[in-house]
Amino acid sequence: MKELYAKTILYSYSALSAVAEQIDELVEKKALASMTDFSSALSQCEKIISLTAQKDVLLFIAISVEKALEKFSVLEKQYFDYKYFRQRPRDFDWCFEPSSRAYFRAQIRLARKFAERLERAGITDDYFENECLKIDFFKELLKRTEEHELLSRKNKSRKEKELAKRFTA
Repeated sequence: MKELYAKTILYSYSALSAVAEQIDELVEKKALASMTDFSSALSQCEKIISLTAQKDVLLFIAISVEKALEKFSVLEKQYFDYKYFRQRPRDFDWCFEPSSRAYFRAQIRLARKFAERLERAGITDDYFENECLKIDFFKELLKRTEEHELLSRKNKSRKEKELAKRFTA
């Protein structure tokens, strides 16, 4: 699985249950509005089935992420918490330095490892493209993840250029 897709799934993980609840509410509203909706019953049912299928995808991803994360060590889970889930307890003493090169290398390694575990769980590139990208939530989140990755690469290259200038001058 592409690491970009895996990172998108990691960023989505904390919001998956809320999005699933929103889909439930939408299905309920569509069902109740069927009395005043003059479109065909088949069309109304197809919309509800489509929303239910989207919820199934969200739940499958949530379960797969939970299973994949269970296999990581406590320290590795802290790396995920820090970067993707934004969980930073104030009284907690981190076992790593978030601005160190080792931290960034570990994040790259963990993203690859997580992508491999998702692949084994059945979330492949094809699955992500054919199922997840049908959902607007994932489309938008993928776009934001791509922008974040591009920005971090640009910042990295600028920093490398500045360091090179310092050492060559």
